Amino acid sequence: MMMNDEKRRGYDWAWLLAFTAVYLLIQLIPYLLGYATAAPGTFYTGLIMNPEDSQTYWAKMLQGYNGRWLYTIPFTTEVHGGAFIGVFYLFLGHVARWLDVSLTAVWHAARIIAGFMLSLAVYHFIARFLADRRARWTAFLLAMFGSGLGWLLFLLGQTYWLGHFPVDFKQPGAHLFFTAMTFPHITLATALILFIVCWLERAVRGGWRAAVAAGIAHIFLGILYPHLIYLTAVIAVLAYGRQVWQERRVLLREGVVTAVAFLIPLPLNITYAVILRVNPAFRAWADQSVTRSAPWPHYVLSFGLMLVLAGWFWRQRPSARPRFAILWMWIIAAALLLYAPINPQRRYVQGVQIPLAILAAMGWQQVLLPRLQATRFWRWLAARPRYDSQRLARFLTLFFLLFMSLSNIFIVADLARVIAAAQPDPLFRPQVEKTAADWLRDNAPQTAVILGAYQTGNYAAAHAGQRVVIGHWVETGNFEAKSAEVAQFFAADTPDSWRRAFLEKYRVDIIWYGPREQELGGFDPAAVPYLFPWQAITESDQQINLYLVQLNP
Repeated sequence: MMMNDEKRRGYDWAWLLAFTAVYLLIQLIPYLLGYATAAPGTFYTGLIMNPEDSQTYWAKMLQGYNGRWLYTIPFTTEVHGGAFIGVFYLFLGHVARWLDVSLTAVWHAARIIAGFMLSLAVYHFIARFLADRRARWTAFLLAMFGSGLGWLLFLLGQTYWLGHFPVDFKQPGAHLFFTAMTFPHITLATALILFIVCWLERAVRGGWRAAVAAGIAHIFLGILYPHLIYLTAVIAVLAYGRQVWQERRVLLREGVVTAVAFLIPLPLNITYAVILRVNPAFRAWADQSVTRSAPWPHYVLSFGLMLVLAGWFWRQRPSARPRFAILWMWIIAAALLLYAPINPQRRYVQGVQIPLAILAAMGWQQVLLPRLQATRFWRWLAARPRYDSQRLARFLTLFFLLFMSLSNIFIVADLARVIAAAQPDPLFRPQVEKTAADWLRDNAPQTAVILGAYQTGNYAAAHAGQRVVIGHWVETGNFEAKSAEVAQFFAADTPDSWRRAFLEKYRVDIIWYGPREQELGGFDPAAVPYLFPWQAITESDQQINLYLVQLNP
C-alpha cells in the first residue's frame, strides 16, 4: 500500500509538472506572436497589458542594471533621494548585469519562473486541505484556469457595466491565470501568501516556529508587494478572533505568538512609512496611487458561482467547518479590504481565487454531484450503453471547469488577435523611439531632464534613464497639473515667455520632438532661439529631433 501511495504521489507530481509546462506555454502565445508579427518600423515592447505601469518596473530594472539598490523616480522632475522601494525589480536589473543578458530576457525569465513557482505552491496548498485526489485536482484546475462570468457582459454588450470594465479582464490579481500571465512580482507574492496563511493558522494556535516563518515570509512579501500585509494581517486577526470565540477566553500566549509574524517585518514597514512621509517625491506617488475597487456586483459576477458552491458545502457539511475555516477567513478579509478606506483597495482580491476554488470544488464533488447522481435522469443516462456514473461525473466536471475558464480563454484569444492584427500603441512602438532612447542612454547625462509627450516620457524614463517632466500617472508628482502645462507648452499660440519660464521651472535640459509631440500642437522648436538642434534620430519614415535647452546663452 505504501508503495502504491508513493507511486501515486510521483504520478501526481509528474502530471503537475506537465500541466505547469503546458500552462506556461499557453501564456506565452501572445508574447511570441508579438515578437513574431511586429510590423516593419515598429518593435514589440514585450508587454500585454498596463504598458504604462510596466515601464516603471523597467525603470527599476535599468537602475539595478546600473548598479543601484535604491530607487529614484525618473518619471518626475523633483530632485529626491533614493529609497528602498521596488527592490525586486532592482534585483532583476542586477541579475541582468551579472548574467550579461538583456532586461527583456530577465523580465520574461522572471515571469516564467514565478508562474512555475505559483503552480507548485497552489498544488501544495490545496493538497494540505484535500486528501481526495479527484477533489484536489478539481480545485487545482479551478484555481489555476478558472475565472468568473465577466464574459457574459461582452455577450450582452455591457462592456462598461456600472461604469467599470469586468473584473476578469481588468484586474490581473483577481484570477491566477491572468496573474501568472502578467507581472512576476504579483505572481510570486501570491505564492508567498499561500505559505503565510498556512503558517498563520499554526501561529494563532501558539506555534512559534510557524510565526517566525510567517514573519520572514512577510519580509519578502514586503519587498514584492508591500500592500498585501494588510490582507494577511486581517486574516490573522480573524483567525485569532475565531480561536478566542471558540475557547471563550483571551488567548494571551497565542496572541503574542501571532504578533511575532508581524513584528519581524515591522522595521521594513516602518522604513516604507517614513519614506512615504518624508520623501516628497514618494509622498506624491503614494497620494496619487489610488486603485479603487469595482462596484460589488462585478465581484459577484466574477466570484459568485464559486461562492455559491462554497457556501453550499459549508452549510451541508458542518463537520468539515473547522478544517476549512482559515479559507473563509481569507475570503472575508478580502471582502472587507476591497472597500476599506485605503488607496489600494482592489489589490486585496489577490489570491482569493484559491480558497474559493478549494471550497467550490468540495461543493461540487460532495454536494452538487451527489444530488445530480441521485436524480432519475442521471440514473437513466448512466444505464445506457457506453455510459456509467463515473464517466458522466468526470465529463460534467470537465465541462464545469471549461465553463469556469471561458474568460481566460477569451483573454488569450483576444490578446492573440489584438497583438497579431491590431498591434496597438504603446504595446508596439515606432522603432525610432527605441533608437532615440538607446542614444540618450549612451550620450546624455543621467541627471538631465527630458520634456516630451506623456507616452514619450513613459518610455524614455524607463529605457534611457533620465528624468522626464511627465511619464506616469502615479510616479509623476502633481501629474494632472504638469500634463496640462506640457500640452500648453507644445500649443502653437503659447507665448515664448511662458515656455521659457516653464523650462526654467522644471530645469529641462532636452526637448524630445517627434510625432507624439507634434500631435500636441503646432509648436516648432527649430524656430525659437533658446533651443538648439542636438541629434536627429531617423528610422524608416519617422524622425525624432532632440534639442538642447539654453535659456541664457
